Amino acid sequence: MPILTNARHEAFARARAQGAMLDDAYEDAGFAPCRGHGSRLAQQAEIAERIAELRTDEAAFSGASAQGVIIALMALVKDKEISAASVKEARQTLLDAHRIHSELAEARKYERRIVPGAG
Repeated sequence: MPILTNARHEAFARARAQGAMLDDAYEDAGFAPCRGHGSRLAQQAEIAERIAELRTDEAAFSGASAQGVIIALMALVKDKEISAASVKEARQTLLDAHRIHSELAEARKYERRIVPGAG
């Protein structure tokens, strides 16, 4: 199945395939926070199929270690298929994405501790 034409649907499917909770995936995809909407979106046939496909792809690569990825990237540099600068840029992008993901997860934990209507 090709990438979904709706970018937010594709982002939602990717987040779900990586294990995000429904509401988190829904928000990460750019939708306004709203309980239940993520569940309905996940039940749409083409989105459910895309999530399943991405999970299958993820399972195929889940055995790859960080060291294995680095070795593969270095082999590409050695064969001059990509430049060392591209590897450095990819590494920095991955580190930035990890940092942002961690910050979002921490913010959500804090938000969930606050009980609506209390106080």
